[in-house]
Amino acid sequence: MPDTAGILRLESLQVHFPIQGGLFDRVLGRSVGAMRAVDGIDLNVGRGEIVALVGESGSGKTTVGRVITKLAKPTGGRMLFEGRDMRSVEGFSALRPYRRRVQMIFQDAYQALNPRHTVFDIVAEPLQSLRLVGNATQLADRVSEALAAAGLNPPGDFFARFPHELSGGQRQRVVIAGALAVRPELIVADEPVSMLDVSIRAQILQVLVDLRDRHNMALLFITHDLPLAWLIADRIAVLYLGKLVEIGSADEITFNPRHPYTV
Repeated sequence: MPDTAGILRLESLQVHFPIQGGLFDRVLGRSVGAMRAVDGIDLNVGRGEIVALVGESGSGKTTVGRVITKLAKPTGGRMLFEGRDMRSVEGFSALRPYRRRVQMIFQDAYQALNPRHTVFDIVAEPLQSLRLVGNATQLADRVSEALAAAGLNPPGDFFARFPHELSGGQRQRVVIAGALAVRPELIVADEPVSMLDVSIRAQILQVLVDLRDRHNMALLFITHDLPLAWLIADRIAVLYLGKLVEIGSADEITFNPRHPYTV
């Protein structure tokens, strides 16, 4: 069962992007306004819980995921990870412990994978950069473990392959394996199956659910597809124009929505 006390908490989170006017505004660095990508949302994610963040393109859901993974900076509010506000934590060395515990699965697997690197190199990179292994044997074991957990078996058969030699589903599994290799406690999955065939989607979703069940891992599942969110999530949060308009259990939001946008 999910730990409702939460591993991650967003409090009044805001992300505003400046809007510049003409040439002189750009030269002087002045803004004439701000685009409120995320406009004060409150969200809690518990250990072992799958929370789906649902909204149309431009609603701000990917921006929320990028803030959580420290790929974007918030304008206001707080982001608490196990009670610690992470907004002021900057720099590779300072963020190394956080990066080990929080990972992201990107939407476009082909763009997320370096075409010049083998599958082994791709999955091994976070382990090496975060200094989580001591020798080549440990590295190979961790890469094999991650590939197997993502459903690529036998793992050794994929070590020397390049991204262009894989199917779409296999590439997405490699992206998942790269995130899993560091054994994170929270994964932000940004539209991880939107570019896959329906038959492959079910397999990838099952991999994510199995990982949650085995490792009590928390998952923030970002999607524009409400039925898909209902299939995988414990709770669904609906984002509209940067605001959280409705949140509840997957069944409540899907079968008894209250906000007109959700309907």
